[in-house]
Amino acid sequence: MNIKVFFTRLFFMLFIFSLAIPQAFAQKKSSNKPFTVVIDPGHGGVDPGALGRRTKEKDVNMSVSKLLASMIKEAHPEVKVIFTRTTDVKIPLVERADIANRANADLFISIHSNAAKSKTANGCETFTLGAGSSVEAKAAAMYENEVILSEDNFEEIYKGFDPRSSESYIIFELIRNHDMELSAEIAQMVQSGMVKNSKLLNRGVSSAGFLVLHRTVMPSILVELGFITNTNDENVISSKEGQKKLAKGIFEGFSKYYEIYGKNKDKKTTTAKEVKKEEEPKVVADKPVFKVQILASSSKLEKNDRRLQGLNAEYYQENGMYKYTYGKSNNYDEILRIKKDLSTKFKEAFIVAFLNGKKINTQEAVRISQK
Repeated sequence: MNIKVFFTRLFFMLFIFSLAIPQAFAQKKSSNKPFTVVIDPGHGGVDPGALGRRTKEKDVNMSVSKLLASMIKEAHPEVKVIFTRTTDVKIPLVERADIANRANADLFISIHSNAAKSKTANGCETFTLGAGSSVEAKAAAMYENEVILSEDNFEEIYKGFDPRSSESYIIFELIRNHDMELSAEIAQMVQSGMVKNSKLLNRGVSSAGFLVLHRTVMPSILVELGFITNTNDENVISSKEGQKKLAKGIFEGFSKYYEIYGKNKDKKTTTAKEVKKEEEPKVVADKPVFKVQILASSSKLEKNDRRLQGLNAEYYQENGMYKYTYGKSNNYDEILRIKKDLSTKFKEAFIVAFLNGKKINTQEAVRISQK
């Protein structure tokens, strides 16, 4: 294909595909609205999902989803829990996302079980929306997205998106989810919880072009509980005990996220000056160090520059820019709390990571720190 024709088609597809995002649902959150989480048990009805020796994915997804909902309701009765399905029925991907959008939800958790041609592939994994952080991640997204081929009018609904074509997934390199940072945070929390409780192999947090995540307008993750095609994983995810452990892991991740972004959202937020008074924790140099990046400038700022809001910030240089950070810790959760405290003053703040003075991928830093 001529390169000019290819890019013309790509950008046209990106424009049309972006129109499919239900912007009308992106409403401002009401301060007195209960925190709402939508739990999405993947597959259902005539769509069984992946098949194990004796297990159907749709059944595992539903069992873990119901256990998770029960745990949330018991520990946090003030939280509103909504299911995309409560029975064995097939729900189109677009409708799953729109259920969350119509509810003006605060969080979307889609629960699935993985599969692979190789019987040795194993472990649990949590995904956020993205271009695909690995060949395996892209394959997982393609597999989950193929369900749209059995939906009525899928060509019109998904604007020509072909889940089997690698070209279609290039659009996810150009789309930036407005809740990407929060999605990455809840993903890390959930993944840590699942690994700790289930003892399954930690495949980490990845990004991939899942259509159901693209359609949502709130922080969203897709959980792969384990490989239904792997004997050991199937034994875990098909057993009542294993399902309880996985649900508990997801619940612990949810609770940690809720404590930071849900339960205390109406309480007084610490000001920058109050944060400044806190003593910074000691850090170990040969382990990943997490910091909160608060702003970037093309020129070096004076220490009393009003843009720093009174913080004694540090900076590092990257791509010709001075990038200012506050706080540092080997503990990701500690930096997460600092980021939350700074959120009203620095709305675009996000977490960065360094190892031996060199900036590294934040998700990779979390993985290293968990070893």
